[in-house]
Amino acid sequence: MNNTIFIINTVSPIFLIVAIGWILRKRNIINESFIKQSTNFVFKITIPVLVFIKLESVDFKELFDSNIIILIYSGMLFTFFLAWTISILLIKKGTGRGVFIQGSFWPNNVILGLALVINIFGEIAVSKMIMVLVFLLPLQYTLSVIALTVSDNTEKRSRAVARMIKSIITNPIIISAILAIIFSLINIKLPRVLFNTGNYLAAITLPLALIGLGGSLRIKQLQSLSIITIGSSILKLLISPIIATTVGYFVGYRGADLGVIYIIFSSPTAVVSYIIADSMTPHGKLAGNIVLITTLLSAITIPLGLIILNQLLLI
Repeated sequence: MNNTIFIINTVSPIFLIVAIGWILRKRNIINESFIKQSTNFVFKITIPVLVFIKLESVDFKELFDSNIIILIYSGMLFTFFLAWTISILLIKKGTGRGVFIQGSFWPNNVILGLALVINIFGEIAVSKMIMVLVFLLPLQYTLSVIALTVSDNTEKRSRAVARMIKSIITNPIIISAILAIIFSLINIKLPRVLFNTGNYLAAITLPLALIGLGGSLRIKQLQSLSIITIGSSILKLLISPIIATTVGYFVGYRGADLGVIYIIFSSPTAVVSYIIADSMTPHGKLAGNIVLITTLLSAITIPLGLIILNQLLLI
């Protein structure tokens, strides 16, 4: 990465596509039905295909990096327990502790994170990012259910745990990644026609996902800011990425690896966190506000962080 202009030119289009999705929804060019169907198509078909193509075509033994997985796991757990501690001190039980905790640690890496890594760091970094997500997704689902069912004393715990286990076992992204790793380890190559077909499907993943993300934003529904939304956004967009990237630096990561660490922790709160919170708690709107605020603010914080890292010659 050579200069600030490069960062702006590669990061800005991602957020512009999100903005386009929001405009299309406002103009009724796309509607709720389109957003739901396209999101379903992306998560069940095109992202798993993208994951498979990226992992199957590399040497997983060389790609696998246990140290970066341990670092990211540790960072995610640290953020989770930090958010939990803060929530006990500042938020009354039953008023949204779980949503605060969930919004503080669960990043939108499957859509925004992947898009950023693809645009900025290239193929090897994308494969490493996907490799990390294989291990990270089960942890995120588990921590989310713990936060929502324990911290706020929410009922439905047994149902929530069953849903979590089912979500992990049947997650198309995880299944696709495991199959790709098997293919890579035993050196099975896809026929060229299937590989090319997969590439065509993978190519539409991020534009369609980003448009769906933009279309799902409801700026008019933004409620007044509270300690939950402000605190969660600060933890998600500032404190978490600063700590994780600093630790990554002292551990010895530089370049694309450090960039992947930064993006994983600086990405806004995942949309799926709102879906889970809305189905398990009475605080769905609050979770949606956290997703909305962090997504809007990340258009500033992510490029700024990348520029700073670039100026320090770290990426």
